[in-house]
Amino acid sequence: MAPGAAVSGAESTLERAMLALLAGDVAVKTVLGDSLRVAEMGAPLPAYPYLEIGRHVSEPAGGVDAESSEHRIDLIVGSRDMGGEQAKEALAAVRAALVEGELEMDGWRCVLLLPLFADATRQRVGLWRALLRIKAVVEAV
Repeated sequence: MAPGAAVSGAESTLERAMLALLAGDVAVKTVLGDSLRVAEMGAPLPAYPYLEIGRHVSEPAGGVDAESSEHRIDLIVGSRDMGGEQAKEALAAVRAALVEGELEMDGWRCVLLLPLFADATRQRVGLWRALLRIKAVVEAV
């Protein structure tokens, strides 16, 4: 994607809307903290469990009446527990909040938000990484 393309605005707006929705969800706050523990690239990791946006790929979707773009977003939960239950519980809460909630986006609207798959893997003893891949389509309003 070219630098400065309008889709870049959709990316950051979509991420902010998803994080705001998750931060306001009671079940998510129960497992990921109230204030939501989110890892930022280059910053020290927050307390476990935490959420991070591991990857965000977008491309124009060729909207007829409005600019639109398709996004694939990897949400990752990192946790420290022996069986991975904490990571799985947090990921389930994140998935439910995104599926059931409505994103509020300035200048854009989300016309599709679909979990594609989830996976939880042990990184080493007591350290788990759970991944939720989301597909989203947004349009300019």
